[in-house]
Parts: sequence; C-alpha cells; structure tokens
Amino acid sequence: MKNKKGVTRESSLTKNIYFSDNYFNKYQLFSLSEQINLLYKYSKLIYKPKILEIGKGNGFVSDFYKKANFYIKTFDINKNLNPDILGNILELNKLIDFKPDLILCAEVLEHIEFNSFKKILEELSIASNSYVIITLPEFKKFFGLNIQIRTLNYNIFSIPLFIKTRHKKKLGSGHFWEIDYDNDSKRKNIEKIIRKYFIIIEQGRFHSNPYHNYYVLKKI
Repeated sequence: MKNKKGVTRESSLTKNIYFSDNYFNKYQLFSLSEQINLLYKYSKLIYKPKILEIGKGNGFVSDFYKKANFYIKTFDINKNLNPDILGNILELNKLIDFKPDLILCAEVLEHIEFNSFKKILEELSIASNSYVIITLPEFKKFFGLNIQIRTLNYNIFSIPLFIKTRHKKKLGSGHFWEIDYDNDSKRKNIEKIIRKYFIIIEQGRFHSNPYHNYYVLKKI
C-alpha cells in the first residue's frame, strides 16, 4: 500500500488510518479547523445551505457541521469510511441526489492524476449551486513565524512570515502532484484551468499550516 496511489489506494484505506498519529498532528488539526471556519464564512451567505464534503476522511468536519444542525452530506470513494454517497469524483453528477450550495473538496485532488484535474473541475462546476472550496498542498518546505494580531473587537488577524527553504521536498503520501511540483502543476497553470469553470473569489494559504493552500470558487 505504501507505494500505491489513486483509486487503488484511496478506496481501500482502513478507517484507522484517518485516526493515526499523522491526524493527531497539530498542523493537520489546524487545517481541519481552518476548513470548518472557511466553510462557515460562506455558509452565512446562503439561506439554509446544503453542503457536500468530498473526501470524508475521519469525519472531523462533517461531524462538526451535523452537530451544528447543518444539512451536510459526505462523498467518498472508500466504503470503509461509510460516506453518505459512495463513488468516484469523476462520476460525481451521476451519483449525487441533490444540488449543493457549498462543496468542500479538501486535500483530495492531489490523490488523482493531474490529467483528470480539468474533468473534476467540470464535474464540480455542474454539481455546485454556488460555491466550491478546494484545498491543495504546495510542493515547498517552509520555516518562519506566524504573527497574530487581535483588534478591539476581538477579531484576530494572522500575518504569516514563512520562507521557502532549499531543503529537498518529497511528494506527500499517495500524492500524484502538488502545486508547483512540475510544469503541469505550476500555480499559473492550475489557476488558468480553474478560471475556465469558476471565478476565484478568495485564495491563500492556511495561516496555521502554509503547506495547505485554499481556493474559494464561484461558478460562472
């Protein structure tokens, strides 16, 4: 399993993998909480939003939203995770039975060969009623500081001061690609493909884990 990628790997991972040491890593937990926060920010723009999470993982995000009484369904290729909808993202629109207002697809696309990226965005665009949030890892190593400033209204702003290092980087486990891994996955090329289907209304790195980049997309 260590050297396998794609459908073969992702569809057969056991549930306990998503509760291993890596998922108790604080940076992984930071990313999950950032996903919750970003999803909530855009859910407030829609009356009674219907949410679809693609890539259930350990259920951290979807369980939180279900307990908060949001309408949310999960979609995953792995039956061991007991998703609400089982299937391959390349056949998304054949399998879902509702029109989601918000789709979260976090740390999923890099597990699929890059030549399917365009097809997946097309599927997401057709499926979405409004917003799509995707996150992607970046092929860099960082070191630095993360400064947080709290205003009088208790709003917190983060100023990340991360610097790319020259240390060799390896692709994440099970990844085919990451942002800037090769010529095809250059950031400019990724965003060029995205803009064929969506308007990019917000983008950035998670302040608490700059390895993970996010894009908030609005269907054209």
